[in-house]
Amino acid sequence: MQEHELKRLKQLEKEIKRIAESEGLKTTDIIFEIAPARRVIEGMAYNFPVNFSHWSFGRDYDRIRTIYEHTGGGIPYEQVWNFDTPKAFLAESNPFALQVLVIAHVYAHVDFFLSNCYCQRSRLSADIASQARNAAARFRKYEERHGKEVEKIIDAGFSIQWHQHPDYFRKEPEEERVLEYLREKLRNELIKLKNPSHLKKPDPKRIEFLEKELAELPDKTPPEPTYDLLNYIIQHSSKLKPWVRDVLSVIRSQARALAPNGATKLLNEGWATYWHIRIMHRLLKEGLITPEEHGVFNCFNAKVTRESDSSFNWYRIGVAFFEHVKERWDKGRFGEDYEECRDYFQKINWDTGANKGTQKIFEVRSAYSDRMAVEDLFSDEFIKQQQIYIYGQVRDADGATFREKVADDPETIRTILKRTFTFHNLPLITIEDGNYDNYQHLYLKHHDTGYELDQMHRDRTLEKIFHLWGRKVYLETHREGKPILLSLEGDKIKMSNNIRKKQPL
Repeated sequence: MQEHELKRLKQLEKEIKRIAESEGLKTTDIIFEIAPARRVIEGMAYNFPVNFSHWSFGRDYDRIRTIYEHTGGGIPYEQVWNFDTPKAFLAESNPFALQVLVIAHVYAHVDFFLSNCYCQRSRLSADIASQARNAAARFRKYEERHGKEVEKIIDAGFSIQWHQHPDYFRKEPEEERVLEYLREKLRNELIKLKNPSHLKKPDPKRIEFLEKELAELPDKTPPEPTYDLLNYIIQHSSKLKPWVRDVLSVIRSQARALAPNGATKLLNEGWATYWHIRIMHRLLKEGLITPEEHGVFNCFNAKVTRESDSSFNWYRIGVAFFEHVKERWDKGRFGEDYEECRDYFQKINWDTGANKGTQKIFEVRSAYSDRMAVEDLFSDEFIKQQQIYIYGQVRDADGATFREKVADDPETIRTILKRTFTFHNLPLITIEDGNYDNYQHLYLKHHDTGYELDQMHRDRTLEKIFHLWGRKVYLETHREGKPILLSLEGDKIKMSNNIRKKQPL
């Protein structure tokens, strides 16, 4: 970029910030860096501008670089991080008009970061960029001392880093507090059972069970099932050395900082696209960019929001979603009267002039996750308009595979999308017992969310958990609709039907 273009781009950034604020978007200082392709690819592969090394980051870097060098594509126009002071890379290969679009896009992303209740949690993390930079230096020293074992530990940490509670706002309580709560609960029930009213008879079996539970409670860990696999292992594995706990803690910290972004990807990209379109129109209207530059913007915007039957285009569906919601609330197409209307022509022409669309989309941007958006606002009309279908791989008589539409019913599609956005395509696993059989064995449970575990990934993940835990690991799951129990000690996985039966408290 030439000097006069850089100067003009800086001035346009000020104008974009002014327009964003006039439209009601929250702004703050943003660090923009016009970066070469190599730097952008590093940011993509390593998750942060600087991070510790791992073979998977290098693999992703080489893959993205190869695609870019052979096709000119494969890298984003921008990257932006939700740091205390947000940072964004602008690819230096972008033409001038695209850089302007990207800056507008970034300002809308930053508004989403500042306003959305899920992304605000990411901002509550300590300076994650500094943590990643400092971890890179520490991990290099660990590699000098411990060699390949560092890579094995990172592999194991990565295998379970996303297994957190589905509720991102939930903070796992301290075990002692949970134990005290359970003690009180058991004692109160025992008192009632031992002093029954004249209408009830004592229940000796229940009393015996509760007394046994109360006696065993001090050794119960976790007191209640926990979803945070990595944190439990960090806190309770007797095998882990301090440097290993450090490595795992960094992995968990980064995952917790990034997870809320994954829960709002559709809304975040849709919001940024919705506003960059409007900001670019304002820049043209105010004579700050030329019609030719606006034409370049339209070309790139069309590429970003093009239809695709092979993948879910977050940008296209996201911007269409906000436009749909705005139109509905502007026309009053919500509430009991609208939902109960059965007159087709009255409903398609419904317009009360409510003019609440802007208010509603700002509310969605602040309070919703992707799952909530699908559940509350993906109407049948929207799903059909956007041709959101579920495709699957089908094999013909000759053995060739092809993609085929397997679901087009809006209710089915909402159900599948809700499940996908709730669990992010991850199995739901809890730690049920960290002292199983009183041998400090680890007992895990896979909760049925409609899918069986992939055998290869299941077994490899069990091996990595065993590497961290250092003792026998059990996994209660299901196969072909029947419960099974897997156990791993050393390098051999055994299977049985001996599922733990436990009476609820």
